[in-house]
Amino acid sequence: MPLSREWRECNTRDLVKACYTRAMTRRILTTLALLALTVALSAGLLHAQGSAESERAPYRIDLYSGWNLISFPGDPVDGTLENVVGDAQVDLILGYQSDEWRAAVRKADGGWRTTSGFTTLSGGRGYWVHALADDTIEAALSPDAARPSPERCGWHLAGVWDEEQRPPGTEFDADDYFSEIWWRVAYGFLTDKNLWTKQLPESEGTVETGAGYWVWIPCPSPCPPVSRSYASAAYGFDTTTDQWDTPVRGGTGATVGVGASYRVRPLAGIALSCP
Repeated sequence: MPLSREWRECNTRDLVKACYTRAMTRRILTTLALLALTVALSAGLLHAQGSAESERAPYRIDLYSGWNLISFPGDPVDGTLENVVGDAQVDLILGYQSDEWRAAVRKADGGWRTTSGFTTLSGGRGYWVHALADDTIEAALSPDAARPSPERCGWHLAGVWDEEQRPPGTEFDADDYFSEIWWRVAYGFLTDKNLWTKQLPESEGTVETGAGYWVWIPCPSPCPPVSRSYASAAYGFDTTTDQWDTPVRGGTGATVGVGASYRVRPLAGIALSCP
């Protein structure tokens, strides 16, 4: 071990053991001081990183007077209606999940009267938001949440999830975005133009961040024959023409197609379901 300055400064009257002890003690104290400095710097960097995430600019969505079909590209850190909507001139919000409508109505005192426990807004889901005037809602978004996926076939009020949380209006190819689900049609709504949009698979259509969409996912299993044992009629909907098909009558032996959607009128007292 090389001699330190403390060791060299020991005079001949110092005992070797005492001099060595003094040198090692100073070296240990110096090492501990460096460790403490390292810990302090690391803690400071972590705090700065956490502060940067907590101070991330909120994601803003502009609302037009009337009904707006919107979504957030990530989960809000605080998704409560009170936090996201705040004082915006919004009087009604509708969600649709698991074949169930969920509603939040603004009360006179500024609070919310809700159904089905609808108290928060989530990323990747679509919402109908009714604004009394042009306004803006906003929320800080979490960088760690996972994209939600449909729980079942049928109609879904879906949003556009984006891990990079790019501004509203950022376009994605519809086929690429919906590549993980067996979708058949997606309807959007442009409030400023009072216009419905329609996207079909392999049509080079796009979906946008900040927007919501009605998405149809057909059931993959075939339905049973339409007979007197099940239903009196089944009405099919053609998404290519946006028209209801001629009803398939019961008792005719007709069948309904795989992947198609039908509004079924059951016989009295018969519960009919088709997964």
